[in-house]
Amino acid sequence: MICLGTWEFGQSEDWGQGNISHYQRVINSALDAGVNFIDTAELYGESEEILGELLRGRRNEVVLATKIGGYEWDYSTMRSKLEQSLRRLKTDYVDLYQIHWPKIKGIDHGLCKSNMEDEDYEKIAYSLTKLQDEGLIRAGGVSNFRLYHLQKFKDESFDVIAADQIPYSLLWRPYDDPQMVEFCKSRGVSYTTYSSLAVGMLSGKIDKHTTISPAQMGNILFNEPVLDRALKVVDVVREIANESGASPSQIALKWVIDQELTASALVGTRNATNFKEDIDAVNLQLTKDQAGRLEGASKEFSSSIPSDLEMWTWDNTTENLDRIRIRS
Repeated sequence: MICLGTWEFGQSEDWGQGNISHYQRVINSALDAGVNFIDTAELYGESEEILGELLRGRRNEVVLATKIGGYEWDYSTMRSKLEQSLRRLKTDYVDLYQIHWPKIKGIDHGLCKSNMEDEDYEKIAYSLTKLQDEGLIRAGGVSNFRLYHLQKFKDESFDVIAADQIPYSLLWRPYDDPQMVEFCKSRGVSYTTYSSLAVGMLSGKIDKHTTISPAQMGNILFNEPVLDRALKVVDVVREIANESGASPSQIALKWVIDQELTASALVGTRNATNFKEDIDAVNLQLTKDQAGRLEGASKEFSSSIPSDLEMWTWDNTTENLDRIRIRS
């Protein structure tokens, strides 16, 4: 299943200004092709407002997800922030309401001052359950939560928490940990994957000379020496795409879609033609040999990345890259 991600709709410095008429074509293309799952977040610039306008008259055709930013999860704060999102989205409920990030000391440009505490998990579960009981959300979810985070929730929390939105691709696989997979299966938690194309890297359109966006610049994968290693995986993806008469994006997406816990692979785009191409990935069939080559290249690359890192660094100075151990 494909989900349309709308971070690129935000008109923010992350992706720059875009043409809203192009976004409308993407929305129409998605719905006309049967893709009815759309994801946004309050932190995606103007994405919620723009999406609310673009979905006028078609809201009932969509499974709509958004995310709460920040680290205040008491019920009154979450309800207030959800109400603001609902106004921007021009709807009276969302189908999936997600916690955008756990507390991880030092992330968010260093603004997060502590890690998760027991009361944070209790607040999240209580607030999501209450919002669900009130009919403001259909289900709750988390995003970027590792196994050690999920294990801190009480079992009954998974009556409301249905999904973990994670960065997951041939170039980012810390969530493949067998213990995490088994834990999620036992609790009924599925993955919705973002950066399924590694922020465009796996589209096959990027090399060492490509001008990249601020969002890509803040990503570990686009900084040396990781970039050089990542492009070797892209080379394998291109080879298999040539063999299959497909695009590199389709090959990379199909790999994500085929993974056991993937319920939906998010694709972010401003281009309706590119999105139609990505949708067609669902119908591809990878041979056993092709799947094995992708797996081998991906595993070799992943072995060079410390598993505890987050993909977003937002600081690509030499000093920071040395600090987080990716330059060795």
